[in-house]
Amino acid sequence: MNLSLHSLIILLLVGSLFAAGCVTSNGETVPAQNNPVSPKTFPDLTGVWVSENEAGYNLNTTVQPVAIGKNTWIFTSQDGHIAEGHKVFYQPDGTFANQTMVGIIEPDRRSVYILDQPGGWAKGTLEDPDTLFLVLTYTGGKDTGGNSFIMTMTFHRQKG
Repeated sequence: MNLSLHSLIILLLVGSLFAAGCVTSNGETVPAQNNPVSPKTFPDLTGVWVSENEAGYNLNTTVQPVAIGKNTWIFTSQDGHIAEGHKVFYQPDGTFANQTMVGIIEPDRRSVYILDQPGGWAKGTLEDPDTLFLVLTYTGGKDTGGNSFIMTMTFHRQKG
């Protein structure tokens, strides 16, 4: 291998390291950036939240509206951006459900993601400290009669 080809390969290698951010211009190695989420300013979700404006739809071969009753979601504990609790409600067949759930607040401090024990997945937005708009989905299963299901609810934190 001639000297100019060897020099070109070294230059390309060094240049790619600079472009990747692994080495500074003075040759120092830069440690990987790990910016953990700071828990100090996340909104508090603990408390009892009760729904209103519920709307739900089953999806099988057609879209079918489903009557949705009040839901009560109770966040019993929170550690930084992680909140835990359970939700209680009557299912369409008249049985009472009590499901464990966990929520994660995004760094934007408004977006919330919640997963419940049978596998429902919700995406929500804190509209203010006591109002949470949610969209909840299930891809099917016992709780939805085998149908895919989607619903929306607006929750208000109960005072007192």
